[in-house]
Amino acid sequence: MQIKLNKNMTRKELKEKIPYGYIKLIAIKAGVSPHSVSLFLSEKTNSTKVELAALEVVSDLEQKKRTFIDQIV
Repeated sequence: MQIKLNKNMTRKELKEKIPYGYIKLIAIKAGVSPHSVSLFLSEKTNSTKVELAALEVVSDLEQKKRTFIDQIV
């Protein structure tokens, strides 16, 4: 069963947007262990803290990418 995080993003899609090594950053932001983040992204547990931290990290990364692209163009 795919659980929607917002209007159009599943956990699988969210996981695909998280670069290697960022699980630790999400864990720090959420105040949980990296294992808890992995369990959340694997759809084995639910956690509002992890969900919000992951969405924040992905949002920040996408905003930084847009900023860099705008500077280049």
